Amino acid sequence: MRFAELNPLAIIVPVTVAVVLLAIRMYVLLRVRHKRQREARQEAERLRYLVIAYRSLAGSFTPATADHRAQMEEALADVVLFGSIRQVELAADCVHTLMLGEPVDYQPLILELRSDLRTQLGLDPIPETLLLPLSGPGRPPRQAPGEGRAGNNGRMRSPV
Repeated sequence: MRFAELNPLAIIVPVTVAVVLLAIRMYVLLRVRHKRQREARQEAERLRYLVIAYRSLAGSFTPATADHRAQMEEALADVVLFGSIRQVELAADCVHTLMLGEPVDYQPLILELRSDLRTQLGLDPIPETLLLPLSGPGRPPRQAPGEGRAGNNGRMRSPV
């Protein structure tokens, strides 16, 4: 069979099918890549807020005072929004106790946050033989990453 005798459809149809399949493949690959990038951004943002909440809750080794209530409420709200179910349960317990005006034991939530964050960041767990003092919300909140210090007279602002 000679080249001149070939039907033009015999060439056009396979090329068209190949181009369509290639376009579909590229579309699917782009969608998957965008989805992974979005999930990675969401996870990074979630971790950022949980780290800020952890720093607010565990940022001191002195007990909380009434002056820290707004800071604690913001941190607990962030945990409720971005935390795991267990962290949300612990934060809800803290909120209920806070609303009753009773002293709040933040330690279970702080320990859960520390453990989860270390796992998420790929860090080894803190050995149980290493005794850390109890931590609590007794100092001004830490600055969020990227926030400047200008205009606040050297004091740190609430990150959220």
